[in-house]
Amino acid sequence: MPDFEFVNLENPGDVKRHSTKIRRHVMKDIGKARRKPRPKKREVVIGETGESSSSGAASGDGERVSPSRVLSHPNPRADDNIHTYVYPVAMDEERMDLVRFVIDEAKSAYRPFRFTWITMGLSDAAAWYITLANAALYRDFKAGTKKPEFYTNSDAMKWYTKSLSSITKRLQDPAETEGEGLVVAITGFVCHDASVGTFDRYRVHMDGLQHIINKKGGLEALSSPLLKVMISWLDLAGATYFNVKPRFSVPDNAIKVVDTGNDCRYLERLLQSWDAECPALGDIMSAMKATASVANYINQRSNSPDFWTDDVTMARLLGPAFHEVLTLEGRPLPNDTSDPQYSGTAAREAFRRAALVFLAAIKIRMGAGAYEMEKHLEAFRQISQLPLVDWGVIPELNLWAHIISAMQEETPSRAWHVLTIVDIMGTMGLQTGNQAVDIARGIIWVDAIDDGKSTLLCREIDNYLAASTAQQTQDIPPSTNADALPEIIEDW
Repeated sequence: MPDFEFVNLENPGDVKRHSTKIRRHVMKDIGKARRKPRPKKREVVIGETGESSSSGAASGDGERVSPSRVLSHPNPRADDNIHTYVYPVAMDEERMDLVRFVIDEAKSAYRPFRFTWITMGLSDAAAWYITLANAALYRDFKAGTKKPEFYTNSDAMKWYTKSLSSITKRLQDPAETEGEGLVVAITGFVCHDASVGTFDRYRVHMDGLQHIINKKGGLEALSSPLLKVMISWLDLAGATYFNVKPRFSVPDNAIKVVDTGNDCRYLERLLQSWDAECPALGDIMSAMKATASVANYINQRSNSPDFWTDDVTMARLLGPAFHEVLTLEGRPLPNDTSDPQYSGTAAREAFRRAALVFLAAIKIRMGAGAYEMEKHLEAFRQISQLPLVDWGVIPELNLWAHIISAMQEETPSRAWHVLTIVDIMGTMGLQTGNQAVDIARGIIWVDAIDDGKSTLLCREIDNYLAASTAQQTQDIPPSTNADALPEIIEDW
């Protein structure tokens, strides 16, 4: 509203006498109109829908001081107008070319969490620089090869350095550590480490990220649902690789309850018999049920054309199952093979490792990769070769565990699995590979990760059974199809 000031004039000649006062008043109003209010530096909320404001003024180094805004999800799949996005840094043609590459590549190649990360990257300058670094890497990436490190690409290294410099500078400013921008940026570094499999460096970056998050009150204290899901997913990538408990709890927005209907009746009946037949297995029931819930959720929905590209939902689904399996306490294997707990303890670890192999196979099916797979397969090989284990303890579940692990092995590496599977089949009166696989299918199974592997395994089982029958008629021990069995390691 205008600020009026009144001047008393007794005759027309008084105008000249008051002209200076009038001019000053008018110029004061003009100055107020021209002056723009200084924007306040406030928090950016990621992943909520809303109206975005302008991107703010660029500072000397190209980073923009962003006003308070609610950052809406960009939808690159449907919107090619990348100039409508609100960027946290000044964007020149070189930078826009990298964004165009990401959008164009998405039309022909799916990468999990691509658009999830773009959403988060747009909230912070350092996070956006690491986004540009990844775009530069993928622009020169050859399909079928492992994702390279930043230092192998000069353009990627340039943006990586800018991101690192921004983070280092802001860590010295207590005010900067109060917001979530640094959390997003450091999450970008953790994400790259996990995607290239450099887990020693991953651990260093995750230690720093955990320290900042703990100072904020924990993962649930963060405001962005997307950010919480992404951090939890990356936490589980390290926990499964190192075979340790996760650092953070299951996010509140995880899919913790799945209506399985009657799909788990067979598993439930088997679990009910554990307390009587093998008390050592009691504490693993929740982990097995959680893994079965994942399988049932996928089996009910995987025919949907967009199911396997809904990365955020998959992360919310797999998270609780991974937590249940990874938080189980380790148990030492008794030295005495006659100990009543010996076979049960071995079976418990076999079930736990098989569940991790199963969940890793789902990650691979969704395109996320699973560096932990080989580590858990190797551990299962060691367990399956322990001496004098009675795999007839809960034979159905032991059969499931060996079949699940054997399906992820190459033929030469699963000879011992085939031997054990045939032994378990003998205790159950099964005569063909299909009968054995049908038992496993009734426990925990996802057809989408089979991809013909069970058919090949059935063929190997049946071939061994046929050879065994033929050789038994001549009193000749059957061949194991293995030149040498690996050395047995008794702890894990």
